[in-house]
Amino acid sequence: MNAVRNLAVVIILLLSGCAAETFTIETEATGTKIIRGSFHRSVLEEGEDFSWFRTHYDAYRPDSAAVAAMRPLVKDLRVIIIAGTWCGDSKREVPKQFRILDALGVPDERITMVGVDRSKRSADSTTMLLRIFKVPTTIFFRGEQELGRIVEFPHETHEKDMLKLLSF
Repeated sequence: MNAVRNLAVVIILLLSGCAAETFTIETEATGTKIIRGSFHRSVLEEGEDFSWFRTHYDAYRPDSAAVAAMRPLVKDLRVIIIAGTWCGDSKREVPKQFRILDALGVPDERITMVGVDRSKRSADSTTMLLRIFKVPTTIFFRGEQELGRIVEFPHETHEKDMLKLLSF
């Protein structure tokens, strides 16, 4: 199973550099928009149905000392963010993570966003292969090596948790 998971990670990381997006947006009876599949953050930034992204992004102020400590550690960093656009935790935490990644200068092409439905499934088998059970789940990589994850919300703060993960 580890070999299959490693292969999945390699494929996801290779695809993250591609411009291809393979997502759908479904509308629930309540009007909630659910993105399923791989998509660029601009879908959240520009979509009027996802105004929560800009609100939380603009309101968050990263810890500048932690960002300065992390800056030398992000050279080869790749990030996969699995999120549910229906999920309160995703709506609150994902914009904060992007604010920090932007402060660190991590280019968009090294960040892969995957949207899931309420059963935590993407349009493909990504979430099964990566063993995603809660959202948001943010996974940090150097090459094929997973450094760690932040699942749902940080233990301390995003910056402190990220610094611990990146320091290994």
